[in-house]
Amino acid sequence: MMARNQFRIIVGSYEHNILCLSIDLSLSTPVFTPIFHFQAHTLSVKCLDISGRYLVSGSNDENIRIYDLQKRKELGTLLAHQGSITALKFSNRATDNQEETVSVSGKKAPAGKWLLSASEDNHVIVWRVKDWENFGTLKGHTARINDVDIHPSNRIAISVSEDHSIRLWNLMTVKKAAVLKLKNYSQNAQFVRWLGQDGAYFAAALLNKVLIYKTSTAKVHSEIDLGRLSVMHIERTTIDGEDYLAVGLSNGRVNFYTAKSLYEENIKDVQPVFDLLGHTNRIKDFKFYENECGSYLVTIGSDGKVIVWDLNKREQLAVYDAGERLNCLAICDEATEKYETINKREATIEIDEQSEVEHDVEELKQEMFGKTRKKSNKHKKRKGNKKVSIEME
Repeated sequence: MMARNQFRIIVGSYEHNILCLSIDLSLSTPVFTPIFHFQAHTLSVKCLDISGRYLVSGSNDENIRIYDLQKRKELGTLLAHQGSITALKFSNRATDNQEETVSVSGKKAPAGKWLLSASEDNHVIVWRVKDWENFGTLKGHTARINDVDIHPSNRIAISVSEDHSIRLWNLMTVKKAAVLKLKNYSQNAQFVRWLGQDGAYFAAALLNKVLIYKTSTAKVHSEIDLGRLSVMHIERTTIDGEDYLAVGLSNGRVNFYTAKSLYEENIKDVQPVFDLLGHTNRIKDFKFYENECGSYLVTIGSDGKVIVWDLNKREQLAVYDAGERLNCLAICDEATEKYETINKREATIEIDEQSEVEHDVEELKQEMFGKTRKKSNKHKKRKGNKKVSIEME
């Protein structure tokens, strides 16, 4: 029997919602199946990321919500930021199983199990995924942080801000490693990504330029000039063993540049080797997914469309109209959810009516992570717990 070629696409919208779709590419005509669709925040959902069973979402409401995708249940809310959440990034899962331990702020923890959150409050917070402990705050930016990324080694992070700087951070000590000023450029960097498997270069995207830095020299190595087009998102990927930088644009295109062409010194007119056009206006986000059946790209746009592409054939496979203003995207395996752990007709999320901000810190940990299963007399007297159902469509 041929293995089913399926994966899940999760999108966040300006309408405060999170929508999960299952895409089945095994069929002659690919089919989208809505899995869940619910209001996740009180304001627009700005960013998403997935690591293993965990989905996190960040919003203009200043909250980061954590979900267990296996049980389809909300675990709780991280409340440390005092501004809109602009970026969420899990550390590289390839090193999650390392035996090595590293010291962060004097504490021991397994390497490769971090979540970084960036905000308009000028801070990046390092969270330990094991217990969602706040391990430290990266302070130094003086304006909104636009984006953050983690080096393939999981030891260094990089962030870009409206303060006209790029900062590198040592995640082993939770301290500043370097500061780069955009002296020769009038625009601020909006996005940043490490390039290649070793992170020897990184890309910082301005409004209509992408600067390629060599990490060892911390200097601009080459540039991509996009003229009147605006950069909406960037990601790196590998196709048939070759590294690429993908750049999403305001005209609905995604341009693909080979990494080796960007590593050539002082090149200012690098051209894409190919591009994909499927949206009628701005690309808002895109992510890559690879399995034994092939390599895929999923793009979302301001037109409300979710488009799935075959990267090997460079062709469009399926389109879904979400009917909402989509803002962010994450992808996970179909097998992430274990069907035997949920009610197939309905999944519930337990939410306390009391304001989460009013929770005692220890009480919040207990409610989020189930550290105390027995209810105290205090909890027995509390009223108002309710269940919000997420109906499967």
